[in-house]
Amino acid sequence: MTPRLMDSTATHAGFVAGFVALVGRPNVGKSTLLNQILGQKIAIATPRPQTTRNRILGVKNVPGAQLVLVDTPGLHRPTGRGRSRLNQFMVGEALAALEEVDAVVLIVEAPTGAEAKKLASTRFALDAGNQFAVEELARTKKPAVLAVNKVDLLHNKQLLLPIMEGFGRVHPWAAMVPISAKSGDGVERLLAEMVKLLPAGAPLYPEEMITDRAERWLGAELVREQVFLLTKQEVPYAVAVTIDEWDERQKGDVMVSATIHVEKEAQKKIVVGEGGRMVREIGSRARHEIAQLLGCPVHLKLFVRVDEGWTGDRAALRDMGYERDK
Repeated sequence: MTPRLMDSTATHAGFVAGFVALVGRPNVGKSTLLNQILGQKIAIATPRPQTTRNRILGVKNVPGAQLVLVDTPGLHRPTGRGRSRLNQFMVGEALAALEEVDAVVLIVEAPTGAEAKKLASTRFALDAGNQFAVEELARTKKPAVLAVNKVDLLHNKQLLLPIMEGFGRVHPWAAMVPISAKSGDGVERLLAEMVKLLPAGAPLYPEEMITDRAERWLGAELVREQVFLLTKQEVPYAVAVTIDEWDERQKGDVMVSATIHVEKEAQKKIVVGEGGRMVREIGSRARHEIAQLLGCPVHLKLFVRVDEGWTGDRAALRDMGYERDK
C-alpha cells in the first residue's frame, strides 16, 4: 500500500490526504460503495459473499483532499470449520488493511424482511460477525465512521435509530451515516465525514490515478465475476483466473487469453457446460465488461484447467496471485 512519491517541494496548505479502509462482513456492499464513490467500476461485486479476495485501492480526489480508499475482503474470524488457506488469506488482507490505514469505514447492512420485523419488537444486538469487526477496530484504535448500507431496502426508516444506538453503545464512532451504496444516497455525506479523519499532507498519488491495480489484473477479476454470477453452489469459491496473454495491438484492440482454474473435474464440467455453452457465456459477458473498462474492442479466449486442491496449497495460492505483500 506504499504510495508513489509526490513532489515534496509543493505546498498544499490546508490539504489532507490519507488511506481509508472499507471493511465489514462479507456481502455488505464494500465494493459497490467503492465503485459508487469513484464513478466507475474497478472492483467486482456480486450477490454472493466473499466475492472480493484481494485489497484494491481506489483514489478519490475532492476539493482540498485526496482519499485513498482500500476495498477489503469480508471480515470474519479467520479460523474455524471449513476455513481454507484462501479464506485465511482473505481475512488477513482485511486485518492488515486495518493496521495500515489512517481511518476506517465499517459498513453494516440495514435489516430487511424478517430481521426488520424482529428488530421492531426487540432491542438491537450485534451479531458475531459485526462483533468481531468492532473488536478488531477497537484493537487498532483507528478513527472510524459507521456506514449503515442498503437503507433503500429499509421500508421503516425509524429502525435506523435502534441500529445506530446499538452500534453506538459498543464503539466511539466519529460519525454514523445511513447510505445506499447502490443509489448513492448519503455517499456525499459519508465522504465528508471521511475527509474529517484524514491527516494534513500533500496528495499521495497522481491526480489522474484511479487505482493501483494493473488492467490485466482487473481483467482477470472481471472474468471471475462472471463465474460467480453464472455458476452455483461451491463452484465460484473454487475458481481463480490468471491472464496468460494481454496483447495491446496497433489496430487499437486487445487480445486476451485467460485460464479459469478449478479444483475438481466435476467443477470443470460445470464451468465448461454442455457443448461449451457456459464458458462461452462467461467469455461473452466478461469480454463486454473488459471492453467497457478499456474503452476499446477486446478479443477474449478462455481455457478451463483443474488444479486439485489449489485453495489449500500455499504454492498454488501464490501462483494464483493470493500472496500477502511482504
